[in-house]
Amino acid sequence: MVTPFPWVYQYEEDGPRLGAVVLRPVVSVALVGVEVSNPAYALVDSGSSHVLAAPHLADAIGVEPRSSNRSLVLGMGGDNIRVRFVDIRVRLLAPSGDEDDYIEWEDEVGFVSTWRPTWPVLLGQNAFMKRFTVTMSLHAQALAVEDLEIFDSRFGIQTMRG
Repeated sequence: MVTPFPWVYQYEEDGPRLGAVVLRPVVSVALVGVEVSNPAYALVDSGSSHVLAAPHLADAIGVEPRSSNRSLVLGMGGDNIRVRFVDIRVRLLAPSGDEDDYIEWEDEVGFVSTWRPTWPVLLGQNAFMKRFTVTMSLHAQALAVEDLEIFDSRFGIQTMRG
């Protein structure tokens, strides 16, 4: 049985950066290809359009991004990096830590050959925030994930579908 929403995840420490610890909105995910990856931290990144992942995760799930003909050059970490996209399944793991408690969907995940971010997965707008209502609070040091439609009822705003 899937735990009902909202799912609340505590921010994780990243750093130090310029002498200070930075808190980041992070959730747990697993990637599913031929195999299922171990749970991995994923940064919820409103500045990214895509799901991006470290190359070791492609190896772990048995997919070969180098054979993909879908690629983009994206700016990442101050460099322009080629990202190769593969259709796989993404599992958002419940904050309980139970690996059998998750929500899964198919998505286009981009893999890069050189990975620099702290977290092995980035969840972007088109992939993650298009499926859920995501609320981030630095004050509470937490991120909440809820059904997409909750935004409509909470704020009385008709959301865009598509």
